Amino acid sequence: MKSNRERVAFRTFGCRLNQYDTESIRTLLEASGRYETVRGGADVYVVNTCSVTARADASARKAVRRIHAENPGARIVVTGCYAQRAPEELSGLPGVSLVLGAADRGRVVDELARAGPGGPARVAVAPIAEARKFLEVPITEMRERRRAFVKVQEGCNESCSFCIVPRTRGVSRSRDPEAVLEQVRRLVDGGYPEIVVTGVHAGDYGLDLGGLDAGGFDREGLGPGAASFGPDSGGRRPLVRLVERILAVPGLERFRLSSIEPASVGEDLVSLMAGEEKFARHFHIPMQSANDGVLARMRRRYTAADFRRLVERIAGQVPGCGIGTDVICGFPGESDAAFQDTFDALTELPITYIHPFTYSPRPGSESAGWKDDVPAEVKKRRVGALKRLSRDKNRAFRERHVGRVAGVLPEGTDGSGWTDNYLRVEIDPAGLPPGGPEAAGVVEARLVELTDDGLRGVVVPEGFEPAGRRERAASRRPRGEGR
Repeated sequence: MKSNRERVAFRTFGCRLNQYDTESIRTLLEASGRYETVRGGADVYVVNTCSVTARADASARKAVRRIHAENPGARIVVTGCYAQRAPEELSGLPGVSLVLGAADRGRVVDELARAGPGGPARVAVAPIAEARKFLEVPITEMRERRRAFVKVQEGCNESCSFCIVPRTRGVSRSRDPEAVLEQVRRLVDGGYPEIVVTGVHAGDYGLDLGGLDAGGFDREGLGPGAASFGPDSGGRRPLVRLVERILAVPGLERFRLSSIEPASVGEDLVSLMAGEEKFARHFHIPMQSANDGVLARMRRRYTAADFRRLVERIAGQVPGCGIGTDVICGFPGESDAAFQDTFDALTELPITYIHPFTYSPRPGSESAGWKDDVPAEVKKRRVGALKRLSRDKNRAFRERHVGRVAGVLPEGTDGSGWTDNYLRVEIDPAGLPPGGPEAAGVVEARLVELTDDGLRGVVVPEGFEPAGRRERAASRRPRGEGR
């Protein structure tokens, strides 16, 4: 019997936040009873865009045109940061029926019902500055994933000169902690072994819930805002207290923290990672530059020395921690010497992978009005140099793990998955427990050799416990929700 529901397919660009936002839209559409998700041949296509670079904008426009060419009768919904930034620009693309703003995703069912095929596109984009509440959507399923993302915070209060996130996602607003924990419990009960907490500025989580001040950079442990947390908090920041409660959820096998700003990584968070077996040893901390002059023009709240101390402290307290970073190449005023400062710092620091980006002016950002004085070919050369450095550092990091046993969460149908410190491992599915990769939790695997971008692992007998894990477990502190 043919379903009377419309078929909807999704295309997502950009970060994990966008992946989560796509899941939010999918959940709302399916919950209405009017739509069913398909891979292709859909009646409706939702394109969730990124606008971090000019290339991201171009990729979104190209995708919309391709979808329309291949599915001329389908309605196309465009949402995400690009839609919030330039709705009229997107509404003119062929096939677009609806442009949906970041603060309007909760109305996707009603707005889509109003956006019929043909005619001018409907633009439903409210001013993002008016958004003051976190959009609560009860997501309990992540399509085609073994790791479940949980978004705890939206928006940003920073003023980095190159960034338009505050203009596309609004001010920082946090999710109610009980709603976070309920979603985590349901996801874990639903069979997700790993939970990944994400947010635009995750380190600011909770600071708006009690009117707390974010404080300055944590040079000695906790920033000056820590005093606002109250005498019964033990000085821990709201994000850390939330993570402690998530770690206590029964059945959770692994917890991972998504990208977090340097100013938000305090001694409390590092110590929690060092002492909690379930807390994945992995930080992704954007550096952007290791030249103080460039950092000042970027309006970043730390110096190169601050970043160096932070990374060295993490490496010292959390052995084997995977530490990734982002770098902007060719920011206005970045001389050859300034870039060399960045390259040298990354060479010396225990960074395990680097994501370099070519600077491109973002309309509406402060730096968009500055002279872009770094030639395109110089930017390209600097990005290439950092990509080669990233490959070398990551290979060296992987080489140190050959012969060791690590916990791997299989994700792909081929058995490939990730260690807690973010190493990709290929495992023969035949060695996995009954049910294969989709049924397996975290399995112990001996890392036997390098691959082009990861390692190859062999599952070890059930009950095997690596010595390194025993050592880490011995340093754990007792935990409980009342701490």
